[in-house]
Amino acid sequence: MNNLSQATNRSSHHFFLLAFGLLNVLAITLVLCGISFLAGFTVSSWQFPLGCLLTLAINFFASRYFISKQSHRYFLKSSGIIIFAIIALIFVAGSIDDVSYDGQWYHQETVYRLKNGYNPTRQMLGIPADELNNTDCPIWCSGPDPIAGCLKSAKLAVNLKILAINYFSKGSEIIEAAIYAVTGRIETGKAVNGILLLAAFFLSLSLLYKANKISVPKKWLLALIIAFNPVAVMQWLSFCVDGNVACLILCLVLACILLYLEANIYYLALFSVIIVLVINLKFTSLIFAGIYGFAFLVALYLAKKRNIIKPVLIAGIVGALTGIVCCGFNPYITNLVQKKDVFYGTEAVRNETQQIMPQLFKDHNNIETFLLSLSSHQGWHLADKGSLSKIPKIPFTINKDDILSARDGQQELSGFGPFFSGILLISLLVFAVILASYRKAPIFTYLLALMLVTIFTVLITPYSWWARYVPQFWLVPAIILCLAELLLPAGRRWLVVILYLSTLINVAWALLNPIFNISSTARINYQMSQIKSLHQPVKIKFCMHEAISSNRIRFEEWGIPTMEGDVTGPYVYNVEGSTTRFQTPVALPELPKPFLLRWSEHLKGTK
Repeated sequence: MNNLSQATNRSSHHFFLLAFGLLNVLAITLVLCGISFLAGFTVSSWQFPLGCLLTLAINFFASRYFISKQSHRYFLKSSGIIIFAIIALIFVAGSIDDVSYDGQWYHQETVYRLKNGYNPTRQMLGIPADELNNTDCPIWCSGPDPIAGCLKSAKLAVNLKILAINYFSKGSEIIEAAIYAVTGRIETGKAVNGILLLAAFFLSLSLLYKANKISVPKKWLLALIIAFNPVAVMQWLSFCVDGNVACLILCLVLACILLYLEANIYYLALFSVIIVLVINLKFTSLIFAGIYGFAFLVALYLAKKRNIIKPVLIAGIVGALTGIVCCGFNPYITNLVQKKDVFYGTEAVRNETQQIMPQLFKDHNNIETFLLSLSSHQGWHLADKGSLSKIPKIPFTINKDDILSARDGQQELSGFGPFFSGILLISLLVFAVILASYRKAPIFTYLLALMLVTIFTVLITPYSWWARYVPQFWLVPAIILCLAELLLPAGRRWLVVILYLSTLINVAWALLNPIFNISSTARINYQMSQIKSLHQPVKIKFCMHEAISSNRIRFEEWGIPTMEGDVTGPYVYNVEGSTTRFQTPVALPELPKPFLLRWSEHLKGTK
């Protein structure tokens, strides 16, 4: 029994080393870039490789700390997996294009600017002349003309893209730019998402391997369910950052639990590293991290583990100061100095979200709209049925729209997946069983508190009906699954089996998004091959409203010369997966279609 315990403990430490290493690569790269910005330099090709080398050095000492015998073997094994995983994720990210709206619109543009000399601590970008707009009317770049009867305004509309680049957190984009500087292909930057997803998975395994009551297959299954949040999975191959918030909030929770069990120097270091990363993703992630961190300190106090409070507090302060002063000087310090508002720009985003909010939701409070969203089918149009009573669906039912909506990594309604409403109902039933019989168990009290903190962060978040704003809510059914494994006897687990199956199917649904992305990439590559075969420059026109000007990078990387201007004539086309249009001097030629494109067209029933 002792040998088995030692083996599981070694496995826990091994998975910790993997997660710690992956997170260190990102955090050290971000710190190096932050120092470069403060020194007056920019993102370059040295920060990411140096971040990898320093990570391996830290991994060497961490391996010796956790595994005194055969530490060199574990160091080489964990380091090899870390490097292989990073290279593989960079290759995958670089091979598949981001077709998400926000990813192309401003996240990718931010990455491009950072890689090409933009220092956010020293510069403020101006609004391009061709993106100035003084009307509140919709501006269509293809299809119908703007709505008739709209009046011009004397005041220029807010350019949210430039606002976001200048005044919002950009931790993910800085690391992505550092990867881009090494590879020369912007899409490789998306590897950050995969690295965080894998780190969350390994850290989940590290904690679960400390629970001897759970079988090894169940540990892997639970880790997959816990880490593979549908929001994170659907944004894995995009530049959107909501999935990164989901992964890092999960990592923060797991780090707190590990510290509760054993407050060693490397768990404290992990806590600091996560703080550095999470507070530089979004303004909301800073608030979420603060709430979870405060709740953890309260838990330590109530559990009479007060000897841990001071080192945890010091680790948190070090992480926060490093994250804000070094890595997040822009936006946190620059916003405060220049605008007297740390969270400058959030009002414009709230206004934008309010405008695109489903009409039926506008007269209802945050809790009502959140519950309505969870209980609906996918798609905006479902919130315009005429009455709220027509929105909720029967749990576990699915239609064609639910499947096809998996292509949208920014899913609006029912963003946790088509089976999530059913998953919540089963979770509540399982929780009721546990509450009735095992409510006095200490683990029940701790995990119930974690659920309540998570629900609190959801309820205080505006527009929580949009799942990507509150991705941490996926933790609620995951926590109940863990409680069931730890407390329920085998004879009372038939509901738990249903919960496992439904969550796994939900994760499988989210994995349709990368498949759709592969299909879109095949169409993009074919279109770019057609254009390149002309051996002539093309004229390109970006949409005036929310211009996806990052599309120019695609043309640059394909070696296709472009010029901006109005596009007219018989040979005008839309860039695949974008609102951008381009004009060619002659018609695009028909070329031999690759297998992926033929397969995609076969599935769609087109030629």
